[in-house]
Amino acid sequence: MKLSIFLLSLTTLSLTASVYADEAPLTLAAAIERALDRNADVGVAAARLTEAKAGRAKVTTAFLPNVQAVGQYTRNSVEAKFDLTPLAQGIVSIAQPGVVIPAGLFPPSVIQKQDTIGGVLTVDETVFALSPILARGAASHQVEAQSLSLEATRREIVYQIMQIFYNVAGMDRLIQVAQRALGLADQRIANATQRRQQGAEGEVTVLRAQSERDKAEQDLAHALLARDQLLMALGSLLDLPTPATLTAPPELEVPEGDAEAQETSALRGRPDLLARRQAMAAGDSLLAEAQWRWFPMLTANFTGRYTDTPGFIGKNWLWSATANLVIPLFDRGLRYAEADERQATSRRLQQEVDKSERDLRAGLAQTRAEIVVDRHTLDVAIGQASKARRTAEIVGKAQAAGAATSLEVAEADTNLRMAEATVERERINLNLAVLRLRHLTGNVRSN
Repeated sequence: MKLSIFLLSLTTLSLTASVYADEAPLTLAAAIERALDRNADVGVAAARLTEAKAGRAKVTTAFLPNVQAVGQYTRNSVEAKFDLTPLAQGIVSIAQPGVVIPAGLFPPSVIQKQDTIGGVLTVDETVFALSPILARGAASHQVEAQSLSLEATRREIVYQIMQIFYNVAGMDRLIQVAQRALGLADQRIANATQRRQQGAEGEVTVLRAQSERDKAEQDLAHALLARDQLLMALGSLLDLPTPATLTAPPELEVPEGDAEAQETSALRGRPDLLARRQAMAAGDSLLAEAQWRWFPMLTANFTGRYTDTPGFIGKNWLWSATANLVIPLFDRGLRYAEADERQATSRRLQQEVDKSERDLRAGLAQTRAEIVVDRHTLDVAIGQASKARRTAEIVGKAQAAGAATSLEVAEADTNLRMAEATVERERINLNLAVLRLRHLTGNVRSN
């Protein structure tokens, strides 16, 4: 009774989900497109790529000019003038006594106005420096690493969605097996009840049939629950209400090529591994930047000044240009410390790449072995199911002829139910193993 209530609850949950889901079954292509557009992990990876591009643009500014314009206003306490007439009169009086210089011959020069307006324009330009060049190379590697990481995230989402689709397809088949077993159990209960009423069977036969129905009902409940959990996980990935039904995914094929070809394809095509290599290249560029920081750099400076007080030179505008050859000698040991730090980082990144490659090779070997075993166990399970089905037919006919007991019929039905469920479970295992191998070799793509 409790199982029946539980099955009713699962059925209600599925009907409720269908109210919010599209009427048409959700296809694998539509699910992938939706996830790549709305999934939060993909959004985070895309934001990291944008951040890396902004960092590269920041490094590029090292070779752009630094231009500053400063406007000035000064209020002085007094106005300062230089009057040349008294000085000139003194000199003339010594040389030619009695000669008077006419007034206004030498107008006074204003050295400092009481209100002064001026401005300064400066332009600083790095003509050549090795550090920004190496830093830009590192930033470019980081951009490429984040781009590959975004693709790796997209492929991981596609892989998760495909896992759910193939799992749900397997659960649908298990549900069908459980429903057939449930229907067969109902028939046995009805037959056992009728035979008991006729005096041909005892109460034990009816109880055994009811027990078999309970087991089939348990299998159905587990399959329905697993299916609903998978659909809820899919809805979370897609940022959608739980979908009601899915279309059957296409048949999976093992990637072509032998073990060596698959390994080569994986090492060359896995974006997550390529992203680690780009991160290692960025670390090497940063190490070189620290090691070559002593290299001279050439800079230039232009300064233009304006003032409304010409002063002695009689000009409002002045400019100057300077070229500087800067040779770093000692920076408190910072270069050496950063070189050691980046050397350690490069070693760590290299070890991460080596570990990723080892893990990938191990994963490929393990998955290939699993596929071989899963294929064999599926073939064995199919054979067992065929034998169990034939046995159930023979025992059913024998019971009708009075040559088989109800115990033999119950055993045959149980074996058939278990054999058919084993076939579907082994089929799920094989499909997931093949899908995992395709993912490892880079055959699960986001486009």
